[in-house]
Amino acid sequence: MAKILVYDADARFGESLKNFLASLGHEPILASDGYSVLPLAEQHRPSLFILDYKLPEAAGFEILKRLRATAAFVATPVIFASATPKFEIEMTVMDAAGFGYVEKPLNGAQLKEAIAAMLGAQRPAAAPAAAVPPPGAPLREPSAPAAFTGEPDLDGSRDDVIELD
Repeated sequence: MAKILVYDADARFGESLKNFLASLGHEPILASDGYSVLPLAEQHRPSLFILDYKLPEAAGFEILKRLRATAAFVATPVIFASATPKFEIEMTVMDAAGFGYVEKPLNGAQLKEAIAAMLGAQRPAAAPAAAVPPPGAPLREPSAPAAFTGEPDLDGSRDDVIELD
């Protein structure tokens, strides 16, 4: 499977995560502190990083910046495993590509799914045959989305309004 570099400030949690990844068939590499992540990454060339977001030595975002500054890891995906709310992490790494999030306490199924998604194991489903026009058939123009008017959606009838609740 894949080499996955793991770092968490809680050594027991990191060890548990390492054992879980090994049970899935991955080759986990455990960093003992935030400063060893980059040297271990350069040595092992992992396909994925799983990092805690709030770390005592260096915040997960700082580690992500260091990784992205290294040519070999510009596109290597990172999963933040954290109790920090997802929106806070997203606001910090808004411009960073190739990152995911799994909330602590970890759910094994969710982590497994996030790993598969970040490693590209989940492929988009093929379009149904009916959606593909036969050769030579004229293509339909996509319908234009409704223009935003700035008016509130008081009766719930508009499709250009996004619910924030």
